[in-house]
Amino acid sequence: MENNQGEGNKKLYIGIIILLLLLNCGTLYLYLTTNKAKTDLGEQKVALENDFKTLSDTLDSKKMELEQFKGKNAELDAEITAKQDEIDQQKKTIAGLFAKGKMTGKELAAAKEKIAQYESSIGDLKKRVEELTQQNQELNTQNQQLSTDLTTEKQTTSKLSEQNQGLSKKVELGSLLQLKNISVAGIKKKGNGKEVDVKRIKQVESLRISFETGENKVLDAGNLALYIRIINPKGETISVADQGSGTLKLADGQDVQYSKKADFDYAQSNKKISVYWSQNLTAAGTYKVEVYQSGYAIGLGQVELK
Repeated sequence: MENNQGEGNKKLYIGIIILLLLLNCGTLYLYLTTNKAKTDLGEQKVALENDFKTLSDTLDSKKMELEQFKGKNAELDAEITAKQDEIDQQKKTIAGLFAKGKMTGKELAAAKEKIAQYESSIGDLKKRVEELTQQNQELNTQNQQLSTDLTTEKQTTSKLSEQNQGLSKKVELGSLLQLKNISVAGIKKKGNGKEVDVKRIKQVESLRISFETGENKVLDAGNLALYIRIINPKGETISVADQGSGTLKLADGQDVQYSKKADFDYAQSNKKISVYWSQNLTAAGTYKVEVYQSGYAIGLGQVELK
């Protein structure tokens, strides 16, 4: 009976030993499995952190590129700011997850999903930058073309303006009279009203300036004004305000005094004109006469009075 009891105890001990061995093996397996899982999570975390750093560097570069498009218009500025804020928030969330010393599989999966969203947002931003860059290049090309066209147009306009000015000047000069038979004489009137030429200044009652207009079909028919300038022997313009004297602006912009204005009707045909002047004729010597039309000198004459 003692033999049977000993045999039973022996079997019990063997069973306990086997059970302990199984427990140890299970514990060892769980330990190794857990360590491997932790190692895998750690490696995945490092890999994700590297991806996150690369994406962050890309983001910083794209944000700098995007800055050059700010200030173009309010709508575009709002779009750029919103996209940058969205990506900055994603970056902050992911950085917060990686700040933990250890991450669970669930947290790692969440970080991986966030990084995928982050990468997608950066991709959208990159695409927008490329679109804006392309648009900007197209606008620059259009602006350059417009600038070239405008320069060409200005040159053409300037050339046409010069041609028009030249034509206008030709028409203006073509409208001037070509005076003929200009004569200046000192005269006095007899009792019967007949004019007599005299040479002595003491006898002179007035100067008679005579000329013929000649024909000019370019000049419009109608009232025509000529300006007579009489210069005494001292080189002074004889000017008397209450006798119609005034100031004339020449074609070159210079102002000169004139003695008398002569108005008459012109019919594009030759016409004889006589203008008289009787004031301030006291000094002996040469009296010069200049006739002006539209600021241009068109006739010269003189008389010597003793």
